[in-house]
Amino acid sequence: MTEEFKIIAIGGSEFTLGFRLAGVDTIETENPKEEFEKAFENPNIGIIITDESTLEQLPEHFREDAESRVKPVTVALSTTAAAQETLRKKIIKSIGVDLWSKEK
Repeated sequence: MTEEFKIIAIGGSEFTLGFRLAGVDTIETENPKEEFEKAFENPNIGIIITDESTLEQLPEHFREDAESRVKPVTVALSTTAAAQETLRKKIIKSIGVDLWSKEK
């Protein structure tokens, strides 16, 4: 028997709209720390998708904890190169493969 993990999106209404339309469970919030705490306690949640502005609302120590967790893994979407490199490192850590590698 395999476990199924849920993917959720946490953030403001503009951020979560596309995920909701795609069928992803979404949580619109003005208090992201409370919603992240609930998600961390839920054993069925495997991935939390959020945006940089929502992460920036979290206290620094809590944000660091959220970004370093393996389960649930927190993926922050961004257009900056630094955030993309952080996502790359998380994927390597999680699955052991560098999806951006040009070697075949």
